[in-house]
Amino acid sequence: MAQLKCILWDLDNTLWDFDGNASLALHQLYNTHQLGNKLAKTAQEFAAVYSRVNAAYWTQYEKGEVDKETLRTRRFVDSLKEMGLDEDEQPVGLWKEYLDICPTIPNLMPHVLEVVKELSGTYKMGLVTNGFEITQHIKIECSGLKPYFDFLLSSEHFGFPKPDKRIFEEALRLANYKADECIYIGDNLNTDVMGGLNAGIRTAWYTKEKEEINHPLYLGEIENLQDFVTLIKDL
Repeated sequence: MAQLKCILWDLDNTLWDFDGNASLALHQLYNTHQLGNKLAKTAQEFAAVYSRVNAAYWTQYEKGEVDKETLRTRRFVDSLKEMGLDEDEQPVGLWKEYLDICPTIPNLMPHVLEVVKELSGTYKMGLVTNGFEITQHIKIECSGLKPYFDFLLSSEHFGFPKPDKRIFEEALRLANYKADECIYIGDNLNTDVMGGLNAGIRTAWYTKEKEEINHPLYLGEIENLQDFVTLIKDL
């Protein structure tokens, strides 16, 4: 195997705390629009329903079954309808307010800044994300991640989402390195792990789960990004 020269990263829930930041944004919307009075549901219940509906829409989006605007708008409409609020009673433009708030929240996963700061001094670093182009750039700007990365490649900009191997091949082209000179890490088993492996890249899974993955390029599960640094040094 060639010497490691480049690290490719997923962004949401690998570096940027998507779940935590989304919850904060949803709680803010819940309070701003006094949804507790309209739904007879707690903020936690609202966030839980939205999280499930949103995940289902993202799966459809990654399969090409719904477009960007459907995902952005219907995830809120459907969540509130499920909780008993008809569409004509719902706050107008809630989806846009969420997008104005959420990407600006700067919270990262544990140890992220210290890890990317250390690794960026030695390796070329790129982000490969299924998130929307403008939104993802706002996230890395507001969270302080931007200085440590050489490029960000979004599926919206490129046209093919993870796990399609073409987006990984495009990332390799942008990095100007071959697959065996790079490694990739992400939190999603399907889009990240299987996507990276199918593109011929050594891949680690950022997760607390345990699963048997029999593939010569699979680097294993990583529960703590500090352990990822150790893994890289041992390659």
